[in-house]
Amino acid sequence: MIDIHNHMLPAVDDGAKNSQMALSMLKEAVNQGVQHLVLTPHLYEADIIKGTGEWKAKIEAGKRTVIELIAKHQLPLELSVAAEVRYQDMLPIILEELDVLIGGKYLLLEFAFHSVPNNLERIIYDITRTGVIPIIAHPERIKPWQREPQQLEELINMGCPTQVDIGSFLGTLGPNSEKLANFLFERDAVHLVGSDSHNLESRALYTKPGYNWLSDRYGKEYADLMLKINPGKILRGEPVEVYPVHLEPASSSWKDKILNMFKS
Repeated sequence: MIDIHNHMLPAVDDGAKNSQMALSMLKEAVNQGVQHLVLTPHLYEADIIKGTGEWKAKIEAGKRTVIELIAKHQLPLELSVAAEVRYQDMLPIILEELDVLIGGKYLLLEFAFHSVPNNLERIIYDITRTGVIPIIAHPERIKPWQREPQQLEELINMGCPTQVDIGSFLGTLGPNSEKLANFLFERDAVHLVGSDSHNLESRALYTKPGYNWLSDRYGKEYADLMLKINPGKILRGEPVEVYPVHLEPASSSWKDKILNMFKS
């Protein structure tokens, strides 16, 4: 399996704090059946507000550490390094100066959990004009999309694959994330899944349980598509099939509408 979204690079973000923690996570990845890791440290505007050099140096140091750990402990893992990029005004500079793409083509793009830009379709269009394809990271965890999933519809119909966190559909990231993850699965609006692992406790890998969950519910071929085939295509810079979707939810009862008013 391929884990295309995780935070195992040590001493870079809120994931692995040091090489010892990174080693524990790497070993757990092997136990979970992962053969290829795409390390995707967070990249926020604050990380590069004074230039991209410092962040780039941290990534290179972390990458060297992980490569040494894999070799020293003879772990059967292949490795790629990209980034989980928070949408920001400095995105053009990031794409020009930093090696953040997966397969030289795909950008793992996340948005703030409590808000998304109003001109999102234009933003996505401007990115794709450069030849880069955004992967929408964990859309099921974004509050506005939890309330109005149809806001995601246009992005997917523009060709953006979505990546759902395994913890969301396993129920470890809250009921709202679980609900939207299931909604997206049922409407063929998910194109790959990833662990988004930050540690071995609250944000563990769950790759094997995730694969089994998908197999039990949708069949082994679908589980392979989510954790092997589509991630493999992305690693190679190949096209991923993204079909048009319709994400208008079923009409809510008056009781649900009142409850949603209080939640928002």
